Amino acid sequence: MKTKFIFIITVLAVLNSCSKRNNPVVATETPTADTTTTESYFNSDTTLFAKGHSFQVTTIDPDLENSDTLLVMVKKDSLKIFQTYIEKGGLYNHEFIDFNNDGNFDILFSRGDQRGEHELYLYDSLNTTFVKSRGFERIREYVRLKSNSNYWYSYSRAGCADMNWTSKLFTFKNFETVELGYIYGKNCEDEEEPQSIQISKVLKNDESNLKLTKKLPYSVLDDTDKWNFIEEYWNKNYQKFR
Repeated sequence: MKTKFIFIITVLAVLNSCSKRNNPVVATETPTADTTTTESYFNSDTTLFAKGHSFQVTTIDPDLENSDTLLVMVKKDSLKIFQTYIEKGGLYNHEFIDFNNDGNFDILFSRGDQRGEHELYLYDSLNTTFVKSRGFERIREYVRLKSNSNYWYSYSRAGCADMNWTSKLFTFKNFETVELGYIYGKNCEDEEEPQSIQISKVLKNDESNLKLTKKLPYSVLDDTDKWNFIEEYWNKNYQKFR
């Protein structure tokens, strides 16, 4: 009886081992080797597999609470290809996603929450490294267009308890975040400026350099809400801002 029991346990162990080998892992989280730093939220070690290569992304908090910066390091097939330091202040999450729709994973660091500031590092397959996307720190609450996956729009509060708001149309060129269009919705009543929705082109990727293309009364939102208006407008009209 004892021999039969041992035989059954052995078979189950072999089957379990085979099951693990037949289910490849896309990303794995492992603790850092230095057990004295595992108490810090910022220490992580993630392995991803993309296009036949393994990528190990490590974040290291050099001195726990006494450090203002976080070390980020990436190895491709055990060879270090990228290293940088980022500010820890407000940092609460990082994720690996194909943000710019090029088939490679990118690294996104978030601060505060979805409405907060972000740092985006896009993968440069030509030079086998990651490049920080300049200008992405100005983007809030981003959404990819349904009509063209190479464009996105954002939403940001602009005062008066969110009655005033802005939305930007943007894309990426040479890893830089390029703003193309800008909508300013003013729903807060005052004597200086009437309620309106102003739609502009962004010239030379400078959000302070706008060319007004259309001005609508805020009443156009009487039969809808601002979220639907923003989504529908950018999806239908993004070509006008390219």
